[in-house]
Amino acid sequence: MTAPGPGIRDRRILAGIRFIDASTGEMVTVALTLRCDGLSFKRNRSGLHAVTGVASGAIGGAALAQHLTAFAEAPAEPAPGSVGFTVTVSDPGQAYIPRRFRLELPRGDDWRLPVEVTLHPAPAAPLGPNWSGVRATLNRRDGDATAPLAGARLTLLRNSDDKVLGRGFADRRGEVLAVAVGIPVIDFTAPSAPSEPARLTPPPAVGTKTVAVRVEIHTGPGDPWPPDPAAIEAGGQAWEPVAGTLLPTPELRTGRLETAGLNLLLQPQA
Repeated sequence: MTAPGPGIRDRRILAGIRFIDASTGEMVTVALTLRCDGLSFKRNRSGLHAVTGVASGAIGGAALAQHLTAFAEAPAEPAPGSVGFTVTVSDPGQAYIPRRFRLELPRGDDWRLPVEVTLHPAPAAPLGPNWSGVRATLNRRDGDATAPLAGARLTLLRNSDDKVLGRGFADRRGEVLAVAVGIPVIDFTAPSAPSEPARLTPPPAVGTKTVAVRVEIHTGPGDPWPPDPAAIEAGGQAWEPVAGTLLPTPELRTGRLETAGLNLLLQPQA
């Protein structure tokens, strides 16, 4: 990796990366492992990961290295965002699914602002007490046998308005956990009657709130592992079940995971 010359103790970084928990929206503070051909990383005390070096043999590496020691004004070359790197991030604690993302350098005027990358929970990740979601096992036909559909994205969409309530990504075994946070605990179903005297207004019916959802499954082009959410979004392949029991309208209920019958054999959707 290219580093500042002898006697240089101050240096810039090429980018900062902040990882975000997809379920809570909070910053991920556990130590993560980042890998990329051509770049080196260092985690600082606040939990951000900084791009601290670039290999001289990488595409654009020699020009990018000049940004590490330029303080008064960033070099004009290469142009902002013109050099792309594919980065893989994994969690040694296995609370999050590994993923890939694209990092475009140099950052130009945004170099002080960290790039935000979302991480999704692994199937065995701990859950909040009031979280809802779906746990499933996804497989595909592989000749006469079956194989895990690793890297597949499972999306939960609310039936009433197609709002995305949660997403998850299958691990190498095809197991996936899609978490939905924010399903109401209480359902007040009785209509209000503000014009009537309060003593005549019936109390609202109180019950457990359920939300009907449908499930969509997609993979990205090429090798789907580890998954790249951006690649799935840009040109994902949809999959449909050919065996197994997928409830037509799974119902999410706060504090409960829907797991019954979600062992699916899938085929690409035409």
